[in-house]
Amino acid sequence: MKKDFRGYLEKNEKKIGVIASILTIIMFFSLIEVFISNINGDSNIFIQPIATVFAGFFWSLYAYSIKDKFLLIPNILACIFGGITAVSAFV
Repeated sequence: MKKDFRGYLEKNEKKIGVIASILTIIMFFSLIEVFISNINGDSNIFIQPIATVFAGFFWSLYAYSIKDKFLLIPNILACIFGGITAVSAFV
């Protein structure tokens, strides 16, 4: 069973990577709601976006080191969107 599953994963690695990347990007776009709330003065949420920046930064370093674009692209976006959202809490 394990061997079959591992073979399936290896065979479909690119498809799984694309799906995971798309879902991660969608998750990071959810920061838009926090951003809008911050800009409207409804909240001052900054811990989640800052955590997103740090997590995205270190995952980006890891992805770059292993040359994995499926990890790199969404995590660079996490740094960008998280940073913008964190700054919006103080504007």
